[in-house]
Amino acid sequence: MIRLPDTETSLPPSGHRPLRLAMLLPSMRRAGAESVVAMLCRHLARAGCEVHLVVAGLRCEYHEELAGSGVGIHFLDLYQGPIRFWRPDRHWRIRARLGALLAELAPEVVHCHLYHGLTWGGQAARKAGARVFYTAHGLDPWLVGTDLASRWRRYRFVRALAQSDCRMVAVSRTVADHQAGWLGVDPASIAVLPNPIETDLWHPGARIEHPRRVIMAGTLYPLKRVQVGLRAMRLLAAAEPEAELWIAGDGPERANLEREAVGLGIRERVTFLGVRRDLPGLLRAVGAMWLLSEREGMPMVALEAMASGLPLVASAVPGTTDLARHEENALLVPLDDPEAVAQATLRLWREAGIGARIRAGGMVTASQHEASRAAQAHLALYHERHQPQVHSPTNR
Repeated sequence: MIRLPDTETSLPPSGHRPLRLAMLLPSMRRAGAESVVAMLCRHLARAGCEVHLVVAGLRCEYHEELAGSGVGIHFLDLYQGPIRFWRPDRHWRIRARLGALLAELAPEVVHCHLYHGLTWGGQAARKAGARVFYTAHGLDPWLVGTDLASRWRRYRFVRALAQSDCRMVAVSRTVADHQAGWLGVDPASIAVLPNPIETDLWHPGARIEHPRRVIMAGTLYPLKRVQVGLRAMRLLAAAEPEAELWIAGDGPERANLEREAVGLGIRERVTFLGVRRDLPGLLRAVGAMWLLSEREGMPMVALEAMASGLPLVASAVPGTTDLARHEENALLVPLDDPEAVAQATLRLWREAGIGARIRAGGMVTASQHEASRAAQAHLALYHERHQPQVHSPTNR
């Protein structure tokens, strides 16, 4: 793991021109990996880098956060919606346009994020003379799939790693081991740089508006297991008449979840908030957060809860457990166990001292992931020399 420095360093040295850096993504929708990239762009610019954010699509939900940051922003509007693997003509067009832009920008470092960030831009970045980095943000299911599309994605991904002479990065040891195991690379060759958090934005409020209110936040995909939260709320409501659940976010499961809330008889206790940009304020108006996903890379929402001084109840699954430790900065429960979720929440509300201990431990954890320190750790990585080690996937 690349350790975050205890103090900020001055990179690059005085008298040298700033490091020219491009961050490359497919899109900038409001989600975990994209929020991390926006945060890093701002802090790397503050550290003296010339930072360019290159987005293959047009969608960006971070205009407000990036305004006045000094980051050069390039939205190319090269695609809308999914691009299937059997459309090589569209992929070629995107790669060609990215290649032209990177040749024009001439960055010294190109840091690709998410699968298409690398497969579209990695080789072009190398041709432009840049050193290439790729961050894996999650446990990608296509790495383990046996279907044709998964096999094709693995082939394209490994090819892009080799063509770009790429240095791999992961947001947690769990993600690094996942990548190493299925791609056949040496785990030690993957740098681990945990997700950052801007603690000043998430400082705990002086007042909780509704201490018996719980929040879940994130894109409403099946893997987030929001339905487990609904079933836990039904159990919790029987013990705590004032208990209620907020669900912040949107996604393909929303309609199903709304129907399930009705079927469970708790619709009046559940509020679907949709996509929100005021999550710091929302976290100061609740008494606990639930993170019940079946898998995570390194959950930003858990860091945000910890920085807000909000007690966290989370599924004990890889990725989450890289960050959350039972009874130290969270209460961990088995996956898909609504009764355990309800009981853990009652502990927070009823047992003297446990909630305060979880809150204090979470704030300490959040302070160790401060964004300014994370930016310095990235700069240190960009200045390292490395010997990429790329092999074919192990599950052919």
